[in-house]
Amino acid sequence: MKIVMLFIDGLGLGQNDAKRNPLVRFSPRFFKELFEKHLTIELGTVYRPEVCLVPTDACLGVDGLPQSATGQTAIFTGVNAAQVMGRHIPGFPGPALAGIVQEHGIMRQLADRGYKVTSANMYSPDYQELVRQRKRRHSVTTLVIMGAGIGLRSLPEMQQGQAVCQDLTNEVLLPFAMPGVSAITPTEAGRRLVELAEQHHFTMFEYFQTDRYGHKQNWIAAERVVNQLDEFLLAVQSSASADTLIIITSDHGNFEDLSVKTHTRNPVPTIIIGSRCQEVAAQIRSLTDITPAILTLFKGENFYD
Repeated sequence: MKIVMLFIDGLGLGQNDAKRNPLVRFSPRFFKELFEKHLTIELGTVYRPEVCLVPTDACLGVDGLPQSATGQTAIFTGVNAAQVMGRHIPGFPGPALAGIVQEHGIMRQLADRGYKVTSANMYSPDYQELVRQRKRRHSVTTLVIMGAGIGLRSLPEMQQGQAVCQDLTNEVLLPFAMPGVSAITPTEAGRRLVELAEQHHFTMFEYFQTDRYGHKQNWIAAERVVNQLDEFLLAVQSSASADTLIIITSDHGNFEDLSVKTHTRNPVPTIIIGSRCQEVAAQIRSLTDITPAILTLFKGENFYD
């Protein structure tokens, strides 16, 4: 069994309202084919043999709007970081959250058990230097990767078609004129991700354009984001092998309601695609349930060479 975990930042379950919700106005094919309806709160919980949807609590019993650092920590560790910290923490994790990720990160837990884990995301060649210069900070997802003791994919992997840029198409890389890097389609990005997943038990990919343009309330960019993400997800699903489980989730709402600049308290969609989807869906109610559900799923699985 292989798991592909797609983390889509800032994607909640909003209202069926085209004036507010880009997922309704631009009607992506991926979600319509899965659920015969728009991806909105009206769908409720969906349990089918090959696809499940669980509206997942991102508030975690803590007042205030859900935020990235604590929400992502909850997803990738199973620890209710917002309760531990006493509040929702935005942006990048400080030492306390970093310590939780180091100890409980899902990729480290799986790697310690002998499973092959990876992240498909590409990092710029000078990323670590920028961090040393305090011009960049590690995100939760980056700490999850590093905590497993594996390297960050960078230019060499991208040149070999073994990494995926966070914008799916490499357009953000083109101004830097990196040798061997050209624009690709979201379909090609999806296929690259699946090719990597075929070599690992657990593969993670982070996409955050949704959160970026949700904050900007930019409808023109939102249409592009919806269309590119739709094409990417369709390619991942169509390319994945029968023994691959696809898990899509988010840390908080935002993109589903462009009438506000802030995050929302909406539940986020956890979508599970594959023959064991109901086994996973039955264990999930909040962000803290995702890592334990995945770890339970791997129990008893055989390794492969």
